[in-house]
Amino acid sequence: MLRVGTVVGIWGVACALLYGQGVDVAILQSGEGGFYAEAVQRFHATLEQQGYSLQTLTFVLKGDRSDQDLPRRILEKRPKVILAVGTNAAKALRAYYEKVPPQQQAPVVFLQVLDPVGERLIQSPERSGTRFAGVALTVRPQRQLSALLDVAPEAKRVGVVYNPKDAVSQRLIEQAREDAARMGVALQEASAEQASQIGDALKSLEGKVDALWLIPDPVCAAPEPSQRVLEFAEKHRLPVLAFAGAFVQRGALVATGVDMAEQGALAAEQVMRILEGEPPESLPLLTPRRTLTFYNLKTARRLNLTIPDMLLNLAKTVYEQ
Repeated sequence: MLRVGTVVGIWGVACALLYGQGVDVAILQSGEGGFYAEAVQRFHATLEQQGYSLQTLTFVLKGDRSDQDLPRRILEKRPKVILAVGTNAAKALRAYYEKVPPQQQAPVVFLQVLDPVGERLIQSPERSGTRFAGVALTVRPQRQLSALLDVAPEAKRVGVVYNPKDAVSQRLIEQAREDAARMGVALQEASAEQASQIGDALKSLEGKVDALWLIPDPVCAAPEPSQRVLEFAEKHRLPVLAFAGAFVQRGALVATGVDMAEQGALAAEQVMRILEGEPPESLPLLTPRRTLTFYNLKTARRLNLTIPDMLLNLAKTVYEQ
């Protein structure tokens, strides 16, 4: 799927392509939808606010065989920078770059990627060392667990279900073990390599936890498994800490997550640095500067918990139902 995006308008892009000039920024999205659109919109707005007038062209992964040809088509447009929105977009470009010489590899700025080091996009957070630079989609476990303890201070045993074969989830749990130990929280782990194992994993936690933590694991955070987590929590009167407001709307007590619009603004900063002459290899990984918190008052009442007004006033969204 090919779509023209604009900062200076469709006509400017059309003229650039007609006369053989490369576009300034080619955008490859992992999919359609608000999750990506919010970040891309802020990306454009930030560039405009800084006085940049750029020609852009947008491509979207469709999840079929045509995706394999998109990196080649993008590089044919000779972009100065490629914006990779989401993990799948970044991984598609990384895989293609393994087949082409360095001089043909346009700089890539990624965003909405959970573990850029683990995905082999960059060599270290301090210095990219590759043709990729960007923004991590991550919130340190300590910040998430603190949000839970703020509203459920008795939750000293926190259960988490994850896929131990997923590299991103593994690293998140490793961080969580360290953070939980410092906070006096006992992390109770249960594994599920596929959705069909969620029930058994939850059963293994029965009677052993004071709360559940839903992490962005590709198995556990999918619609059906996450619903089973929420139903288990409701049955056993357990608060659920999640990573996005959508889960709070469905019944989780609290969530602390990344501001998706800010991801676009931070990516724009990286793009501007590259356009001003800095090589992507030298750039550090940017991480979220602010997080958003969500609460569900109906869930709090059901659990006989009181959320302080100060926290509610600072929340992004408070769900009443």
